[in-house]
Amino acid sequence: MALLTALKVLLSEELVYMNARNLSYSEIACVTLLTWDVLIMFSDETELIWKRVWTPAKFMYFIARYLPWLVQLALLAISVNGSTGLQFSFGQCAAWQVVQGVVLQVIVTTVDVILITRVYALYSRSPVLLGVLGSLFAAEIAFLCYVLAVVTPKLTYDDECYVTSSPTIFQYYWIVSLIFETILFVLTMYKFCEAVRQGWGKGPVMQQFVTDGTWAYALIFLVMLVNMMLYRYVRSTLTGICYTWLLVVLSLAGSRLVLNPRRASISLHAGSRSRLESSNIELTRLSSVAPVSPTRAAGVMVTIEHISDGGNWEKDSYRAETPEGGFAV
Repeated sequence: MALLTALKVLLSEELVYMNARNLSYSEIACVTLLTWDVLIMFSDETELIWKRVWTPAKFMYFIARYLPWLVQLALLAISVNGSTGLQFSFGQCAAWQVVQGVVLQVIVTTVDVILITRVYALYSRSPVLLGVLGSLFAAEIAFLCYVLAVVTPKLTYDDECYVTSSPTIFQYYWIVSLIFETILFVLTMYKFCEAVRQGWGKGPVMQQFVTDGTWAYALIFLVMLVNMMLYRYVRSTLTGICYTWLLVVLSLAGSRLVLNPRRASISLHAGSRSRLESSNIELTRLSSVAPVSPTRAAGVMVTIEHISDGGNWEKDSYRAETPEGGFAV
């Protein structure tokens, strides 16, 4: 009997060690992937982000791109395959989880703002839609903060501050986030289907807009869903293994949703610069684009950095035209 008990203890300790090792390997993979992505995007980032003046869009890019990376590096420094030998008290673990929760909420909120801006632009800056989405967004943020405040004191940890279990209410954090992301995606796809029916949905502008929105939604949805399942059903150090992967996905999606429109705008305007002078207007500013050609049509030119009401926008310019207005990303 004593031998059996000792064997169970050994197996349990071995399992804990294996889980900690796998979790550390996952964190290393996340840091490696994110570091690689930062390096390969840095040239575009320098030209399209850092050489421009500071704006809300630039600040959101910084949060979405670098805050997840910094958190990943901090997590890696705390425990690498359990070799650091660091031990933490319950209070220290709780404080660290508060930091991670706040950081996660800031990153999620930033990416949501970027997505909301895209939908707002797609619907010709509809004030009604903005009011509805703004109200839903405020309700979402309030609920998510409430859940984090309730959940954090009830999390359990091991000696290295890995979460081993969470209360049931934590699943609603992910469910509410998934619902809001789905609303934004459905609004985007509805407008896309409408554009296809009206004949202007097959252009490169609309195609890129939908492509970026689709892959970003799919990745975020998938990783959030996996996180929800792990926190709900797993009772080991692997409970939070996908937390770092969510940071990676949010960084990839948030940064590219800002960079891709700017890159495409420069590429398309380069071929038509002799016919059209580019106009750049920041996210928080709305203004008019002066007519530059006798061939004009109503439209709205949009990038993640810029939103402009192009009441007299050239038909051949970088935009997608609709009967009541258009957009470009």
